[in-house]
Amino acid sequence: MTAWRTPDVLAAEDFLSGAVADVDRAMRSAQQGLRGREPSTEDIRRVMQFARSAEASPAMRQLADRIARGAGLSWRQVLTGEASHDPLVRQALEADRDRLDELIKGEAAPPRPPRRPARTDDDEPVQFTEDAW
Repeated sequence: MTAWRTPDVLAAEDFLSGAVADVDRAMRSAQQGLRGREPSTEDIRRVMQFARSAEASPAMRQLADRIARGAGLSWRQVLTGEASHDPLVRQALEADRDRLDELIKGEAAPPRPPRRPARTDDDEPVQFTEDAW
């Protein structure tokens, strides 16, 4: 019973599905670049020096000024992608992407904690004690 799904609704669903797939692909490609690389203290120092230099784009210099003023951002957040929601961060990273790739050598990311297996019905306690209730 799909009578309520008019051609307009079906077109909107298709558009939304395509947009979600595009975002998923973009997120995977962004994660590929960051996987296994965590910016080291030395990387951050090199990026800070570059951001204050005349070689940096105006957006990068503006970002450096904003971070120096204590606007709630850190270079680690910028370089790990945690601050990618900020338009100025995106603009600065896009403008100087090649130079930043040269500056950031990275260090091994800390290993992820092991995942716990999903709980099954077999995990129920066999014996019940008074304090279990």
